[in-house]
Amino acid sequence: MRQTLGKWWRLFLICAVGLFLELAVIRWVAGEARLLAYFQKIPLLAAFLGLALGYRLAGSERDVRVRLWPNLALLVGLTLTLGRLSSQSVIAYPGGGDEFLWFAAPLQDWMSVAVFLAIVGLFFLCIVLLFIPLGQAAGKEMVKHPPVQAYIVNLLGSLTGIWLFAVVSYLRSGPTVWFAVAVIGAAVYFNSAGLLRRWHLGLAAVALLSIGLLNGGAVWSPYQRLEVEPEVYGTEAGERTAYRLNVQHTFYQYAFDLSPDAVRGSEQFEDIAFSYDLPYRVSARAEDVLIVGAGMGNDVAAALRSGASRIDAVEIDPVIQEFGQSLHPERPYDDARVNVIIDDARSFFRRRGERYDVVAFGLLDSHTLLSGLTSVRLDSFVYTVESFQEVHGHLREDGVAVLTFAVGAPWIEQRIGRMLAEVFGEENVYAHWGTWGLTFIAGHPSADRLSALGISAWRASDSDDVPLSTDDWPYLYMRTRKIPVAYWQALALIGLVAALFLRRTAGGRSPIRLPFWFLGAAFMLIEFKVITELALLFGTTWLVNALAITGVLSMSLAANLLVLRGIRIRPAIVFVLLLAALLVAWITPLRHLAALAPLPRAIASLLLLCGPLFFASFIFGTLLSRESEAASPLASDLNGAVVGGMMEYSSIMWGIGSAYPLAMLLYVGAVVTSSMRQRRQASPGLRMPRSTGSS
Repeated sequence: MRQTLGKWWRLFLICAVGLFLELAVIRWVAGEARLLAYFQKIPLLAAFLGLALGYRLAGSERDVRVRLWPNLALLVGLTLTLGRLSSQSVIAYPGGGDEFLWFAAPLQDWMSVAVFLAIVGLFFLCIVLLFIPLGQAAGKEMVKHPPVQAYIVNLLGSLTGIWLFAVVSYLRSGPTVWFAVAVIGAAVYFNSAGLLRRWHLGLAAVALLSIGLLNGGAVWSPYQRLEVEPEVYGTEAGERTAYRLNVQHTFYQYAFDLSPDAVRGSEQFEDIAFSYDLPYRVSARAEDVLIVGAGMGNDVAAALRSGASRIDAVEIDPVIQEFGQSLHPERPYDDARVNVIIDDARSFFRRRGERYDVVAFGLLDSHTLLSGLTSVRLDSFVYTVESFQEVHGHLREDGVAVLTFAVGAPWIEQRIGRMLAEVFGEENVYAHWGTWGLTFIAGHPSADRLSALGISAWRASDSDDVPLSTDDWPYLYMRTRKIPVAYWQALALIGLVAALFLRRTAGGRSPIRLPFWFLGAAFMLIEFKVITELALLFGTTWLVNALAITGVLSMSLAANLLVLRGIRIRPAIVFVLLLAALLVAWITPLRHLAALAPLPRAIASLLLLCGPLFFASFIFGTLLSRESEAASPLASDLNGAVVGGMMEYSSIMWGIGSAYPLAMLLYVGAVVTSSMRQRRQASPGLRMPRSTGSS
């Protein structure tokens, strides 16, 4: 046992450190550089490219592993300076109206493009440079061992890294702890390799100290960077203290005292209070209330002021809810009538069967994405036709659904209004403009109360026909089904940087292995589909994301263990099973699984969604067993994953379900190129020696 550990522990450790640091970097830069909160895939793709380039250098005489430490200090310095500068009240984004970002800068087109690409390019480059040393370290360890065994240990290390980061996220630790864990793990590896120097630890200490000092009073929930600060304001009743919540360095919401005595005499705050009280002033009765996105408690306090007898308050971020519990001036969460549920809204809709007089949506507009593996935002699945259908099912016959949204573009108003009209009927949708934005009222409000308040029916515009958001196309903030110009610009820049790096590291080494490249690209698409589908079934929570990635890697691990045990199946049979599994996953409506109990639902959904990856990983393992080492194929696999990550953006045009047919084409490419490679190697005139270096 000791001999086995001594043989494998360094590979296991550096793979765990690599995956842990990847997740830490994605979360941290998204929190510090607000632009990257909307583009978390950029650091993900940069990490993949860096690891791929490092694996390519596994057999090189040029040892770049020690560059990890200055590259880490470089990224920290960039993030704490450029990130802060780009995270002020507005951000530069050349969207051209194709996509809506909160607080985007109204700059001239050329200037917006220049600033946007400069920020994207600098972060992408620095993250690539950070992960090249880690990739080379893992590659140098992998070439010492048989390829399939080395890949299995790589997967085990990656799974450990995922769950270690899940633990520190659960404990709500900040980035100082995340990077300290990564530094300690890397230092142990470097020391065992005889590469650790005092100046390495000095650089790491300066980086950690900088992160800690400049974090200020920020608290990192499992989702985002949060800051709360008090603000004093005056009304006729005297000075009051509100609490302002900032997310990713920008305003998100306030916790106000909006009780009648507190707002009396202030037109501004009376109007704000009216917006929160409106759901209960238009409903025929408001005894049983569901609040979705309860936040720091303004909506809950309004329901209590209106005399609700039971309130289910759903909030996905536990830290935001705790801020409200401890700081909100009206103390709404202390009331016995309030039942706090920390969960995703869609998960709650499906798990609970209660009916309500009022379903009120809080201000759910998110400033971050569901995951680095997808361009879907954290709140996207709440604003779909299917979500509103579920809300309709939770209302009593005379109930109302009330949704307030800080409308940032006219087409967002049209999309939300048309979705509500689709579900509730256009004659049952009303609207009121208030301080916080547009409030939609859908269902069966009291006609007398609407008339008394001067609220009229909402009507769709004939001039702005926008596609409705659905669970397959949950892009509330995209105007049309086309990829925004800014995405093309960022992808072109990433492609250019990747090409330059690949060319620089290609001298004297074998070319990219196309079968592994195709497999990596397809794997990334299926992983994206798994993340989004599980988010629908179980909610867009951080734990679901960790479970999804675990399911994906576990399927790969199981398949490669079978290959290691000598299980052999004809490639044609495995390929047919792979396509069949993809087809079944593509055509099976996941809503049929929603009625199952949590454990059977989890098992069935993981088997359905991750099943194709088992057969794909079996093909990968079989091909890998024919290689002399694992670093070169894995480099090609990760290079393919970078392209697969870029291809995920095609879902903006064709929907999330398009990931399956695209993956099918890529798997066909893997099989075809594998067969061609085998024929070339088998031909006496074209026999190629097995590579002993990196691709």
